[in-house]
Amino acid sequence: MDFSKHDQFGNFLYAFGDDVPAGIIRGEDVLPLEDSGNLSGIFMLSDSLLLGYDIIWKSYHPDFVAAGWRQNANPFPMALWDARTGKKRSTLHGLHMGAPRGAKLIDDRCLITWARDFRVFLWDIETGERLAEFTTPVLTDEHGYSVVTSRNGDAFTADDWLGYIEGQSVPGFNVTIYLKTDPDAPQKRCGPYNGLSGKDMTLRRYQPDQGKPLDNSDLMRRMRDLEEVEASYATQFRLSDGRFGVGGATHGAWEQVFIWDGLKDLSILIPNRLDTNCKIDGEVDPNTIRIDDDGDIYLFEDI
Repeated sequence: MDFSKHDQFGNFLYAFGDDVPAGIIRGEDVLPLEDSGNLSGIFMLSDSLLLGYDIIWKSYHPDFVAAGWRQNANPFPMALWDARTGKKRSTLHGLHMGAPRGAKLIDDRCLITWARDFRVFLWDIETGERLAEFTTPVLTDEHGYSVVTSRNGDAFTADDWLGYIEGQSVPGFNVTIYLKTDPDAPQKRCGPYNGLSGKDMTLRRYQPDQGKPLDNSDLMRRMRDLEEVEASYATQFRLSDGRFGVGGATHGAWEQVFIWDGLKDLSILIPNRLDTNCKIDGEVDPNTIRIDDDGDIYLFEDI
């Protein structure tokens, strides 16, 4: 097969299209991956096993699929392949609502994945069944403040993850996700997904002086899920109940808004795709967030 027109990321070769298989570079050869059309990213779990996923622009939630953000070709967007033969082993029967951040084998039967929806899933690698679900672990900076990023856990070993899901480690975020596929569409709430209590852990609430303007650089040191260009174009605001909001849109941004209580409660607002000229107006009424997308107004209410 000719892979010369595929895009390359590391040893992974991909091309967008249902009938165009992806491949991985093995020495001097390229190994095609069976039934891998639309595959756009992989995690190498071992020398013999890889997880492939279909990264989506907004969300793989069925409401966004129905609104035309993805063809419904792959109802479940993650699967496992034999990295030696290219044969598809199993499809994972479930989905994250945000881009996958990482994956790791826990043992010879179980896999854990985490993603930008701040949710963590445990899977049976033979059947593809989702065995359990959790939320992203709460990690802290050197001052004891929560670090708000879905990459928490990237450095965990298999034993670290086992300790976490068994409740013998740090707590998890409490997460609620709100979606609107169109400014006039009904608002969809997913969750709340309550985090693990974990072992006793001292968390300091982030509480900057209410009488002073927000220190944007200080807030962004805590709200780290917005990265690189996203962080540069982010809008920060404060809610009347003391929570913090941050989000924004530019080329390559994920276009979601985070509402954080300064501790471990997190809400994620996911609108339709935003124009780069959008304006986040912040809280316009108690617990109501307005986003002006170049004249199209999104209102997220009862947040």
